[in-house]
Amino acid sequence: MLHKRYVEKEFKIYIKFMNFEKSSIERLKRTLYSRDEKVVPKEKRSHVEGEEPQVPPNWGEKPSFDMPLQIPAPNNSFFNKFLVGSLVFFGLSLSVALFIFFGGFNTISSNNVDVEIVAPTSVSSGEELLTSVSVVNGNQTDLEEVILFINYPEGAQQIDVTGKKLSRQKIELGTVGKGQFKEHTFRAVLFGEKDAVKSFVFRVEYKVKGSNATFSKEKTYDIFIGSSPIFLNVKYPAEINSGEKLSLFIEITSNSIVPIKNMLIKVEYPYGFTYKDSNIEPFRDNSIWNMGDLKNGDKKTLVISGTLVGQNMEDRSFRILAGMQTTDASKDFDTALATAEATVGIRKSFFDLRLHSSNGEVLTTAQSVPMAIQWQNTLPDKITNAHITVTMSGNVFDRASVLAGEGLYSSLDSTIVWDKNTTDSLKDISPGEESQVLFSFAPFSNPTQVRSIKNPYLEARVVMTGERSGTETATISSSANITIKISSALSIISQSHRDSGPFGNTGPIPPRADKESTYTVTWVLSNTVNDLKAVIVSATLPPSVVWKEEHSPAGEKIIYNPDTRVISWNAGNVSSGVGFAYAPRMVSFKVGITPNITEVGVVPKLLSETSAIATDTYAEIPLTASAQPVTTHYSDTSFRSGNDIVVK
Repeated sequence: MLHKRYVEKEFKIYIKFMNFEKSSIERLKRTLYSRDEKVVPKEKRSHVEGEEPQVPPNWGEKPSFDMPLQIPAPNNSFFNKFLVGSLVFFGLSLSVALFIFFGGFNTISSNNVDVEIVAPTSVSSGEELLTSVSVVNGNQTDLEEVILFINYPEGAQQIDVTGKKLSRQKIELGTVGKGQFKEHTFRAVLFGEKDAVKSFVFRVEYKVKGSNATFSKEKTYDIFIGSSPIFLNVKYPAEINSGEKLSLFIEITSNSIVPIKNMLIKVEYPYGFTYKDSNIEPFRDNSIWNMGDLKNGDKKTLVISGTLVGQNMEDRSFRILAGMQTTDASKDFDTALATAEATVGIRKSFFDLRLHSSNGEVLTTAQSVPMAIQWQNTLPDKITNAHITVTMSGNVFDRASVLAGEGLYSSLDSTIVWDKNTTDSLKDISPGEESQVLFSFAPFSNPTQVRSIKNPYLEARVVMTGERSGTETATISSSANITIKISSALSIISQSHRDSGPFGNTGPIPPRADKESTYTVTWVLSNTVNDLKAVIVSATLPPSVVWKEEHSPAGEKIIYNPDTRVISWNAGNVSSGVGFAYAPRMVSFKVGITPNITEVGVVPKLLSETSAIATDTYAEIPLTASAQPVTTHYSDTSFRSGNDIVVK
């Protein structure tokens, strides 16, 4: 009833609104173009009566939240059943896989394969290393075709006499059963610089039954080098003048329990150094030397000389490295076993200071060496209170041989001192003034003492100081040094034999005219203090003597030239001490002589004068020696007077 009244009222309002709109349009049309303002009617708003809303006095019936009595039937389609089954199967499969993996039943897990290494953590360089490697199989199935690869670090060598470098090794272990292990033990020698870390890499490759895949496991083991197999000791001047001669004395000593093969020394020169010579012939580029093999306790010395040029107050460093030759072709090494550094300061020379030997820088015999210290003031200012000190040294220096002249000699420290109290010319030295002082020293006079020392030398170093006058007052100094080498003494003996030697001889004794008699000629080489190279011995056969084409030892290189009739023995290198500390170098050959009737009553020659030439590798000078001609006067104890004279 209430709803009906509301609709009727709304309809009346709508009709009234439409009538209102109609009359308004007509009025607007009538007055649109009118000029009279009064004609335009005023707008009036219609009054709308308010009306109270009808609100019910209560909430009505209480709503019910109970479930409906009828539940729709589920959709049991085939797709839903298949989806549920798939989810159940996936869950079961995942559970089984997780159980197998975390339960330890994974037959190909590398986590269940271990490489166990038993070895020391530190060894001395050159010391034998014993290492045990075990491949442990913790899987529930066998490991097949197991291969152990060992990658050795640099400096690893075999322990046998070959000293072969080790780089990589492959060991086939076969099958390692489940829960089992296989062990491999190896020995090696590690060389390296002190405090170096050497890393071994062990890798295991294996397969499992039913799979073509190859699995692997890798482990690294580090070993610390506790001490070096060699020691380097370098002696050098702390300061020199620019352009002054400089000598480095590099002493290498073996500390290895195994022999070190082909030990090389490499020197890296600073800028401004010019190589001049060395006591051992360079192996490569005047910067690498082969010191040969070193046994435990062996000690060898390399002396390098040259000049160093630089600016005042500059320091220049030499880097010395020692290692074993990698290959014959490389003439170098990969791993340094020891290093050293020599830093030399360059100081400006205020004196033109020279140290001069009257006998030169090489002595051929043990004789006294007259020396002169010459100087000149190169400054524009006067120098006062000059002081000169010379220090003498050398492995054959005889302290009792020193003659100090005007200086004061101290045998305690082998020095001679000159100052203003001993020498008037040192009180004041004017600009451009020059003068000198004299002294002498000598090697041991006993040849036996000198022969027992390899590469003998004498050395003198002079330091001159003074006070500079003028505006730039200061204490100034200059220095100079000289090394005098003692050359080796080469000797050759040439003699004939009849009953001794490597050959049997025939023919009449004494020799008879028109009959051939054969003799053995022997050459004996001796050498004193330095190694020699390019040693060649030669002699000429007289017309009546023939070459029998026999010589001994067979390894010696003897050549006979029938055109010149010259016999040459290329002896090559001859070590120091041969014929003194060691056996002499010898070679023998066979000749035959048929005297003619005009030689009856004379002692005929079998060989002309023998000459020997060589080069001293330390003193770097040529050496010569000679022997008297060889005759039929042979050197055997069976020789009797007249056995050398030709008879009819």
